Amino acid sequence: MSVTGHEPDDDPNADPPPEDPWAFPPPPPVGWGHGNAAPPAALPPWAAPPVPPHPPASPPPAENAHGEAATDETAFAGETDPWRIPPQPPWNPAHEPPPTQRTVTDVPAPEPAPGDRAAAYQPPPVPDQTVPPPAEPPATVFDLPPSATSRSTPRPPDPRMPGGGHGGPGYDRPQPWQPAGPPTMYDEPWRRDTPQRARRTIRLKPILLAVAGLVVVALIAGGVVFLTGRGPLHHTTTGPAAQLAGATFAPDPAAKADGHDQELLGVASAGSIVVAVGGETETADYRGEFLVSSDGGRSFRLADVRTPDGAEPGYGDTPRVIAGSAGAWVALGGSHAGTAVWTSRDGRTWIRQPDSTGAVFGRDKITRVARTANGFVAVGDTSQKGDYSDAVPVVWLSSDGRQWQRLGNDQLKMSLPGGPLSLIDVAAHGDLVLAYGWSTDGKGQIVKDGVWRSADGGRTWAAADVPHPKGTAGPGIAVAATPTGFIAGRNAHSKSEQYGVMLTSADGQSWRKAGEIHLPGYGGLQRLASSDRGMAAVIGGDKKVLIARSDDGGTWQNGGEVPLSSGRTIEGVAVTAGATIVAAREDDGQDADAVLAVRDTLGQEIPVDVSAIPGAVRPDQTVAYVASSANLRVAVGGTNGDGAVWTSPDGSRWTRASDTGGALARPGKQRLINAASGAAGWLAVGYDGDRPLAVTSPDGTSWRSAAGFDPGSGHAATYAAAYGKAGYVIVGESGFSAGTWVSSDLKSWKPGSGGDLEGTRTANRWMRSVAAGPSGYVAVGGVSDPSVKDAPQGRPAVWTSTDGLKWTLKQLPQPSGAAEGWFDRVAVHGNALVATGTAGTASGRTAFAFVSSDGGASWQEVGLPKAGQDGADSSDRNSAATALTATPHGFVIAGAAGRAGRTDVVLWTSADGHAWAAQTPQGTGLSGRGDQWLTGLTSSGADLLGVGINADHRGEQPTLWRRPLP
Repeated sequence: MSVTGHEPDDDPNADPPPEDPWAFPPPPPVGWGHGNAAPPAALPPWAAPPVPPHPPASPPPAENAHGEAATDETAFAGETDPWRIPPQPPWNPAHEPPPTQRTVTDVPAPEPAPGDRAAAYQPPPVPDQTVPPPAEPPATVFDLPPSATSRSTPRPPDPRMPGGGHGGPGYDRPQPWQPAGPPTMYDEPWRRDTPQRARRTIRLKPILLAVAGLVVVALIAGGVVFLTGRGPLHHTTTGPAAQLAGATFAPDPAAKADGHDQELLGVASAGSIVVAVGGETETADYRGEFLVSSDGGRSFRLADVRTPDGAEPGYGDTPRVIAGSAGAWVALGGSHAGTAVWTSRDGRTWIRQPDSTGAVFGRDKITRVARTANGFVAVGDTSQKGDYSDAVPVVWLSSDGRQWQRLGNDQLKMSLPGGPLSLIDVAAHGDLVLAYGWSTDGKGQIVKDGVWRSADGGRTWAAADVPHPKGTAGPGIAVAATPTGFIAGRNAHSKSEQYGVMLTSADGQSWRKAGEIHLPGYGGLQRLASSDRGMAAVIGGDKKVLIARSDDGGTWQNGGEVPLSSGRTIEGVAVTAGATIVAAREDDGQDADAVLAVRDTLGQEIPVDVSAIPGAVRPDQTVAYVASSANLRVAVGGTNGDGAVWTSPDGSRWTRASDTGGALARPGKQRLINAASGAAGWLAVGYDGDRPLAVTSPDGTSWRSAAGFDPGSGHAATYAAAYGKAGYVIVGESGFSAGTWVSSDLKSWKPGSGGDLEGTRTANRWMRSVAAGPSGYVAVGGVSDPSVKDAPQGRPAVWTSTDGLKWTLKQLPQPSGAAEGWFDRVAVHGNALVATGTAGTASGRTAFAFVSSDGGASWQEVGLPKAGQDGADSSDRNSAATALTATPHGFVIAGAAGRAGRTDVVLWTSADGHAWAAQTPQGTGLSGRGDQWLTGLTSSGADLLGVGINADHRGEQPTLWRRPLP
């Protein structure tokens, strides 16, 4: 266990001198500090629009330009991860040519990761700076981090997200579901399988990316999206603040996993400061993290991260590469808007720079960054075609990490024979810079590698030769900067052993052999790291990695070893005076964890437990929905990756249902997202891995899998349930079609049927919510309209049924000003019905509502008052509808307004569904620093009961809110 905490010399609120280009803003207002009694706030509906909480199965493939069902390559071409770097094949000297001969390295190109197809929104091209998004780069001879080979930001959009790129980041239109041939295989959006894991037959545990009923909204910074409508806007406190309910809806103490996946993707050091970057999957998105040590890697804490104005950064960013030295640090990574940039003066407190800072990178792929005497240099490559068959190098320069200058290959003039050229690594000593790269053939196989040198901080370059000493052959160089110049390593072999040959240079031009690394089990050099405190080499071995330490690059000692199980991968290495720090991630097939393996100069382990660092690991706690019966309140969601149910007689005192018979604790990710009560008891639905999940209970206490429920052999998903005159109805999707299942007694089930449910590959249909009223059942969702060409196709849809089996479809027009939208919630009050959704517009997201006064026969759009137009964030407020309920007084819609990191709760109330008033509740869990929104609402006696999420860069937890009925 590590000793963690706040170092006495680390004051994140210290104000630097005004002239300091790395200066941070003044500390946030009182009440925002982390030492405050008020817990952090934050989590955002910036993510993706109408997110039907979780799509249990994959987004169906789109069609290509020829009208054919697209494969992964055609449907999502141009959406691969710009941070991807291929992995190293195991080094085998027997396959290497003699020193005088160069041949192609026979390495198959890695397969695209299943989750990559919609991983990150790529921003529109910036003239003369950006290019189409990259495809998979070629394989390499070094074991670069698997995080670089597969996007680790686990945020694919829901298959029913509106937009198709017309509404902003993560905006992906509904795609018809395409059944695969037997055996049925689903591309599960919440899973992260990398090519490496595929080869090891190791699968990451499923990752929840969106909560049922949660509308996670991509809020575009700087965009103005105001709702138009009637009704006054009341900025009131509307009752008490919400309660942070992490203890109320606590994790399962008997669980073996935390339910989230963590990873570290890079690490760097400067003196005694060490910073590791990576993140953790949270309920609705990815939480980027900076772990900082001020004592040379012996203990770590979660660094503070802010925006330039001192506010909370949004979720969805993934820091990947990092570099720094005394006085200036920078980190680069992925975000929903493209590239994210962070800067720091001391490595302890970080500024997440505006999206505009990263936008200049366009779709260039950045692989490494280094600190120079006067700033930073980043290297990578770019592709006009997007498939990297024409890859050319790119270099980026910055004096302060906030302004970047791009050098394309017309300026760099780098070339190698054989094919497209990519830059893979960079090292800087003062203004001397070395870049390493390789060229590939048409099959992605390495033809030749090379090193280029710059003497002016990266502005001009010339080829440099790193010699091949005796015993070395073939491509493959690891480089690092040292206090006196550079060090480079090559793999070598003799008749009796494999070993490493180390070369040093004062200027990057003239090299001499400095020494050799001989360790039992040497399997191939993977990484070099150096600082003013020493040098370290990471070497592959049999079920472990070996560490070698050196003070001068000539004499190398055994620096310890790190066990390397089939699920552990090395991501980076850093060196301090007393320790070597290896960043890794470990995946046992069910749970992925971040690893910091620290070894002292004698190779002895210094225990550092990432899970013991406050805020670095937060267990899964999700409350997705709440419902009421006459005598019971039931909340559903999940903890530790398993489904969970809590009950309360009054909405205040909650008890976790422990008698679940194993129905909610199976391998993979379970989550309950909706619930309903009726004459036979309770019904809750959600997902179990890639399968629908339905459980029942006679009393809310004991839960079992729904008897007789059979969703069929193909793709199916269950999203919502209701109870009415004909019994219980579940809605969702089945193949291309909307899916319904009906039971009168929770013991046997019948599927719905009829032409109005049926969709096709090019015109699919989906249901997201259902309500029961005097006239029967009303379900809402969307349809894909194939008659709409070259534009988003999703539009709102309503189905009505008297028995839950036969349904009549009504397609409604798009909401006013929307490019695309559909419903995700519906509620009934007498003969009045209200349906809500979140639509994509040209500049962002906007909540919308339709009302029916005749039981669903006819519908009209209603205006919702403006949300969040007052206050400091008024210029960038977007809105989303996140929950809906009917009360004895009418209807209540919960929404969220604001940009990522500044999302607050909004309520819209109406007695009849036509005239609406807006309220902005204040207080913990409802407004303020970070992001907060409600995911479920229900009436509880004379109160309105709500559940939701509150989060910031230090983590998230559920919220519980009670207030008098509006």
